[in-house]
Amino acid sequence: MIFDWLAREGGYILSWWALATLMGAAALPLCWRLLGGLPDRGYTLARAAGILLTGYIFWLLGSFGFLSNTPGSAVLAWVIVLAISLIAHFTRRESFDVRAWWRGNRAVIITGELLFIGLLVAWAFVRAHLPDTSTTEKPMDLMYISAIMRSQSFPPNDAWMSGYAISYYYFGYFLAAMFGKLSGVVSTIAFSLNIAMLFALTALGAFGVVTNLVRARLTRKNDAPAATQGTAAALLTGLLAAVFVVLLGNFQAALIEVPYQSRTASEAYLAFWDTPERDEYPERMSARADGIADDQPITLDPGQDMLAPTFRAHWWWFRASRVLQDRDLDGTPIGVQPIDEFPQFSFVLADSHPHVMTLPYVLLAIGLALNILLRGRASNRSETILYGLAVGGLIFLNTWDGPIYLMALVGAEVIRRLIARRAESRTLDLSDWLALAGFGLAVLILAAVFYLPFLIGFRSQAAGLLPNVNYPTLFRQYFILFGPFLLILVPYLAVEVWHGRGRMNWRLGLQVVAVLVGAVVILGLFSLLVTVIAGGAGGTPASVWVSQIPEIIVRRITHGLTTVILLAGIAVIVARLFARRGTGAAYNASTGFALLLIGIGVSLTLLPEWVYLRDGFGVRANTVFKFYYQAWVVFALASAYAVYSLIASVESQELVPAFRALSGALAALALALGLVYPALAIYNRMYQESGRLITTEQSPLTLDGGPTFIRGDFDHQDYNAIMCLSALVPGDEAVVVEAVAGTYDPNVGRVAALTGIPVLFNWPGHERQWRGSTFDATVGTREQDIGTIYQSEDWIVIQSIIDRYSIDYIFFGTTERNRFGPDAEYKFLDRLPVVCQSGESRFYATGGAALASAGE
Repeated sequence: MIFDWLAREGGYILSWWALATLMGAAALPLCWRLLGGLPDRGYTLARAAGILLTGYIFWLLGSFGFLSNTPGSAVLAWVIVLAISLIAHFTRRESFDVRAWWRGNRAVIITGELLFIGLLVAWAFVRAHLPDTSTTEKPMDLMYISAIMRSQSFPPNDAWMSGYAISYYYFGYFLAAMFGKLSGVVSTIAFSLNIAMLFALTALGAFGVVTNLVRARLTRKNDAPAATQGTAAALLTGLLAAVFVVLLGNFQAALIEVPYQSRTASEAYLAFWDTPERDEYPERMSARADGIADDQPITLDPGQDMLAPTFRAHWWWFRASRVLQDRDLDGTPIGVQPIDEFPQFSFVLADSHPHVMTLPYVLLAIGLALNILLRGRASNRSETILYGLAVGGLIFLNTWDGPIYLMALVGAEVIRRLIARRAESRTLDLSDWLALAGFGLAVLILAAVFYLPFLIGFRSQAAGLLPNVNYPTLFRQYFILFGPFLLILVPYLAVEVWHGRGRMNWRLGLQVVAVLVGAVVILGLFSLLVTVIAGGAGGTPASVWVSQIPEIIVRRITHGLTTVILLAGIAVIVARLFARRGTGAAYNASTGFALLLIGIGVSLTLLPEWVYLRDGFGVRANTVFKFYYQAWVVFALASAYAVYSLIASVESQELVPAFRALSGALAALALALGLVYPALAIYNRMYQESGRLITTEQSPLTLDGGPTFIRGDFDHQDYNAIMCLSALVPGDEAVVVEAVAGTYDPNVGRVAALTGIPVLFNWPGHERQWRGSTFDATVGTREQDIGTIYQSEDWIVIQSIIDRYSIDYIFFGTTERNRFGPDAEYKFLDRLPVVCQSGESRFYATGGAALASAGE
């Protein structure tokens, strides 16, 4: 079966590998010049850089009308990147010996290449077992990829809102569509290949960053990068980083899910963790409904094997992304719980969302920050331009990430300056801070200028910050989420405190903590004052808010351990990085960078304890999601480096043997418990959910999820009719009408998702999120008008709607027949020609351009 699949679809995988490799090759000479601070001179980041730059030039020139959306235009963009890269390389002042670079980096290059191709094929193999495109928000992702592949110009069409462009940060979808067009595959195959590509690129980026981090630590003072020193240790640490970022899971599976499913955990144990849907057994809920008191014993059903083919618990692996449980002051769980995804969950789920598609470029930005630190000098103009392109790319990919990694770039420059002041035994002065502000502002302005065509039309649902009053995080739940890294990073920080000893600037660390606490208290008091003046908030009178203050204080005390630990982490990191005046920084650049990564992660997970972004959720659910996701990445990188520092570095020999052994044991425990999730979840998705364990007729492996997109379309009538229309309509100059429903329903929005041809309107819930305050004015009466087309018998009214929106095709498929009844189709049969039909699923042409296309 595997060889049959590779014979049929291996060429698709090979084409995406070749495209990514060619784009990386085009950017490599530019990386050689601009990323000279990295021991590998940016080789392991070149693919991400090449894809980003090629996609950027393709998009920019297309947005200004210089290029059309064709494979040839994408190739031209690649040629432009190659030309710029070669010019940059051959106009460099210092000499560069390619052969010497190869000799010094051969092991890294070979390992990186094997890692990339191996993981690309491996995750494509995983996807081929269950190429689902219909669950959760995959229809949205598929629609964007399909719409961009079909759009003739940029900005691309929003295929669920005809006549309008996409109102979302869509660059990740654009890159996937670019690969799809260049490789000649349909969007439903590009969807699966994009997931595999992201998995491999992210792992390669993590490998590259940490390998460079370890090799830089081995660099001799006043010497060129010692590329051959400690190569094996660097490679192993880099591979560990790849595992930590893309493969490791949190502790939910090992500590909660397995005991829950096997019924080996006590009820008190489950109540202790208090995670959603796993805080009590269903038998206890049934007993309570029958009037049995909670203190009375009950009989639990025998546990079932999570991998057994008869076990059909609904997506048990999904619970790992919903660990936090926020409760109101009366103990009632709130309606929308925090989302706490991590990369391995995202790849198992396989939604191609912006937070996933940005991962390789997040690693690129982190690598650029490391380059700033290791360069040992202020960034020049060319390097700053590259940083602006990368930060702007993150804003276009997943807007939340842009500010985070802009701060990472500035933070790296802070540490570079601190290390440079070591000989002078002083900290930063006013001129340093002004230079830092100028650098950050320059990168931000460049990012805004480079991506201005996107920013002009972008609308966000975020509308400022609100205080998080009632929902601090229980530390035991925080431990479930980040336990794999806490077991490693806590001993590492303890060792760093020991290394710093008399140089630790505890006064500054505590001052920073005091400022943070003070700012939060002031924000809370200000919010309370505004609420009282306004007479209440969210339907709750002001008097109730005031009366709840004692309960809020108690909640903050009982749930305050997470905040205390995170503040302690900030104090330690600040005290270590900013040595006491007169002592100078006593750490190497790699250690400083690892501390920066930990500091970013701690800050990202501390912010939702106090504030959240005001958005459509109304609570901190999305803020936790976005910030915790990036915290996972930086914690994972820092943890891999910490394992090396605690166990394999020369300096680790100074540690007490027992402490070193304990550190190794904790790292092994973290790895073992964290790998329980992928081991069970991947197997579950590949074999159990696909039905391959319980059927004797094995469906062939395939990357194409298109035929199974529409649920219940067992004879593929809808799918075949839609594919007929896709072949019939040459571009994107058409408007289709189909039934409208809410969100998460692949039985509507089918035409747009599978073909990219714009439909009049669909998935209103998501369209409202994307368009924010402009939604009502944009959508108008589209949903009601679509209902009229299907339900009304007054053809004059129907024709007026067709003319108003320039509708070309009306679809009457399974959903329309079930919703409106078969009699609703007679008016179309009597008046309009059928241009595509499969069984009882039909497309009707309304005239004009539609009939002309049908006749071609």
